[in-house]
Amino acid sequence: MLNRPLCWVIRRFASQHAYQKTLNLPHTRFANRSNLQRTVDELIPQSCDRVYKTQLQEFLQKIEEFGDDSDSKLKFVEENLFVLQDGPPYANGDLHYGHALNKILKDIINRYQLSQGKYVFYKPGWDCHGLPIELKALKQFNADQIGRVAPTKIRSMASNHARKAIKLQKEQFRKFAIMADWDRPYVTMESEYEINQLRVFLRMVSRGLIKRQNKPVYWGTETRTALAEGELEYNEKHSSRAAYVGFPLTRDSSAKLLESAHISSVADASLLIWTTTPWTLFSNRAVCFNEKFEYRLLRDTSNSGKYVVVESDLAERLEFLSSYQKMSVIPSSLLAQLQYTNPLLGDHTARPLLHGDHVTNSAGTGLVHTAPGHGFDDYNLAHQHKIEVISPVDAAGRYKLEELPSHLHKILIEPKTRLPRQVLEPSTTEVIIEMLQDLGMLFSSYEYIHSYPYDWRSKKPVIIRATPQWFADLHNVKEDAIQSLREVSFYPDRGNARLSSFIKNRNEWCISRQRSWGVPIPAFYKKDNPDVTLMTEETVEHVIKAIREKGIDAWFKPTDSDMVDWLPPRYRSEANSYYRGKDTMDVWFDSGTAWNELKDFYLKELKLKQLPTYLADVYLEGSDQHRGWFQSSTLTRVAYSGKPIAPFKNLITHGFTLDEKGIKMSKSIGNVISPNAIIQGDKNRGLPALGVDGLRYLVAQSNFTADVAAGPVIMNHVAEALKKFRLAFRFLLGNLQKSTFKRMPYDQLRPIDEYVLYKLQDLQHTARAFYNENNFSKVLTAVQYHMSNDLSALYFDISKDSLYSDALESLKRQQIQTVLLHILLSYTAIVGPILPTLVQEVCNALPVGWLDEREYQNLVIIKKWPSYDVPESAKDSFENLELKLLNEFQRQFATLEKSFTKSVQTVARIRSSGYLLPCSDDELADILRTARVEIINGGVPEDTETEISLSNGIKLHMLVRPSEMSKCPRCWKHNAPQNDTLCARCNDTIRSKA
Repeated sequence: MLNRPLCWVIRRFASQHAYQKTLNLPHTRFANRSNLQRTVDELIPQSCDRVYKTQLQEFLQKIEEFGDDSDSKLKFVEENLFVLQDGPPYANGDLHYGHALNKILKDIINRYQLSQGKYVFYKPGWDCHGLPIELKALKQFNADQIGRVAPTKIRSMASNHARKAIKLQKEQFRKFAIMADWDRPYVTMESEYEINQLRVFLRMVSRGLIKRQNKPVYWGTETRTALAEGELEYNEKHSSRAAYVGFPLTRDSSAKLLESAHISSVADASLLIWTTTPWTLFSNRAVCFNEKFEYRLLRDTSNSGKYVVVESDLAERLEFLSSYQKMSVIPSSLLAQLQYTNPLLGDHTARPLLHGDHVTNSAGTGLVHTAPGHGFDDYNLAHQHKIEVISPVDAAGRYKLEELPSHLHKILIEPKTRLPRQVLEPSTTEVIIEMLQDLGMLFSSYEYIHSYPYDWRSKKPVIIRATPQWFADLHNVKEDAIQSLREVSFYPDRGNARLSSFIKNRNEWCISRQRSWGVPIPAFYKKDNPDVTLMTEETVEHVIKAIREKGIDAWFKPTDSDMVDWLPPRYRSEANSYYRGKDTMDVWFDSGTAWNELKDFYLKELKLKQLPTYLADVYLEGSDQHRGWFQSSTLTRVAYSGKPIAPFKNLITHGFTLDEKGIKMSKSIGNVISPNAIIQGDKNRGLPALGVDGLRYLVAQSNFTADVAAGPVIMNHVAEALKKFRLAFRFLLGNLQKSTFKRMPYDQLRPIDEYVLYKLQDLQHTARAFYNENNFSKVLTAVQYHMSNDLSALYFDISKDSLYSDALESLKRQQIQTVLLHILLSYTAIVGPILPTLVQEVCNALPVGWLDEREYQNLVIIKKWPSYDVPESAKDSFENLELKLLNEFQRQFATLEKSFTKSVQTVARIRSSGYLLPCSDDELADILRTARVEIINGGVPEDTETEISLSNGIKLHMLVRPSEMSKCPRCWKHNAPQNDTLCARCNDTIRSKA
């Protein structure tokens, strides 16, 4: 036989369990956690492909309604269409977290603009030409075979590789829930894109901006091609062998110099130069000085008695000159009259001293070794003075012995390979240093650590080498380009100065590359004299026509039998004396003309007769694109249009991806986290599975204007945040299931409901402001704060009793459900741009009946945020009364005996002296989460009551005490007349169901 206390516990448990079935407990098909397969198969197509196509189709239908009214059509486009131009990722290999960061940021912006009533045009693209893909194509050949592979074969293999990469990357991009038409991307190797690119080139030819010159360019010896400045990265710890070298003055110049210093003896004098590239000394053709500086003659006090010329200030800093005696100052007018020789070349050719503004006295000797074939300033000076430009170095960075004196040939051959020496090899430098030592030219040498340009593809140091190349003349273009940026908004602001600086410092753009995989530069060369070229507006126009008919690969076919097809008719008689050039265009020129896609969209698809002022509302890429795509896009657009208008209205940049230690993600280090590892998780690395929305949340919660970190700790925080979002949506959806579907008008809501709507309205204003600033992390912070403080800790907690225990048709429950619906609509609108598949899942789980067709369509394709016209007085009134009462209640409840662990075990008495409270005792009981509230009007406050001062001068008094009634087995409030008996509210609710 059971003892009495245990029987009582069993009966009590059975009683409570029986009543549980009468409660309106939350129920929803919205899952506790996301399902990746369902997300990919169902939610992404719904929230991405369908949304993009539906809204764009609606836009195109509205455009058609304007007919031939071009002005009205243009105005509608400028006011209602939002265009984000995609900077094309390179079609090579799997995607990394940086790709996800970039594409998701773009998608957040697009979705936000859509939610503000705009239509969105976003065409994803791929950059396909260039060296990395060509090298992938050549991997199957050995070194001996590569030189014999036909360009058409290389192009075919490269094209196949790029197409496979595009297919792979497209599948991966789709999993990021990107809203776009993935069936119609732009691809830089497609025929129409290439034709458009050549037309930009044609316009630049017609404006006289394209020139061929034999001048120094950055050259990749590994990749064997010219490089633009945008293809360089600088190694701050590069090591060079620096040397102080003396070039002896000619006998006449030495005599003239010593005579000016009143030195009667006959002695040798040298010009002391400093170089970090001893390999260029064979190409020396002049020495530069700066006429603004003071130069001094120094005498070696040792037995040699030699003299050297050095800039006065720098002479003080050179320790190896400490034993030299200072002699007279040398007038700059005298320096300009002197000549010297270069013993390395084995001749006695007299070479000049020239003034150069580029000469500084911050380092070195104030005298600069000038090799016009290996330096930009050197070349400009040589061009001005008609000095020979020599660059005896081949494409692989080896000396061209046939262009050097014969006595150097043996020295400059590598003993083992019998090949000419590579100029950047340390062994080559050592040989040159020994030669300088033997010739008495070396004063000092040492290892010098400094910043040096590297090829960003091969990661190898480059050289400067004079070769015949095609250049875009930017002298006039860059002024218009810089002016165009003054009308552009930059985020962050520092991008303006960075991009302007890059453009300002460019005078020419080397656009030719010695590769097969690219768009050809449509130039013709004389067979008997390749220095004679033919490229005019007429010939380029004809080449474009031929390419459209034959295909671009036909240009690269080895045969010249069809040359008559490639040149205009008037060249027919001499066509076979020319051959087609082999150079291709810089890939930055390829991607930089992507704005053509927008031009075609406006003119061909929308049939506008005039382009909008800005082709794109936004360009968004990594901060490294200031020297790359942003720059080439601006320059090509301005060069094509002849107007100072950039292709973009706003320019946004993001940083690079780092691990949690702040180290840049790199395959060689092994700290790379792929998007797939973030979505599916990686137990071996402690990475939780975040799903698609988790990946997007990870991106959005970062300060993307700086470098962005990812790792296990950050990802676990994201997982917790996502869990809270799902719990909030489950609460909302679960409590909207059982309902009479009656939405209450604003004037029938309680003060607490009005207050929550006001706070919701305030959250929307805050979120919209942060979205407009592209500050997505603060959007999430604002929502999380609201969710924790205004919902979970306040309204949700307050509402549970009524939602679960009140009758379905009760007024209060309908008021609460009305507010819950408003919360759900606001939250889906606010977080929709960041978490689209989560919002789509919420939309799918919302019970039918709450929304009319128009509202439901807006939830499916959010084109407008909900609005609430709640006066600020609702907030002031609630915070002045209810929140002050709540704070005092919580304070007093904390002082009660420990046996009272739940607020529903208490009663709150509130005394008011002539002040009519604007809320009922039932509403206050909900807010305080107490069993009940007793409101007393008038009477003298008791000593045990605490005074509460309101802002309007009214004073209330409160006392919190344990309830003298029993716990209701259904709602658990201590309002029942005795144990195991229902309270009046629950009793009435159950009877109404009977």
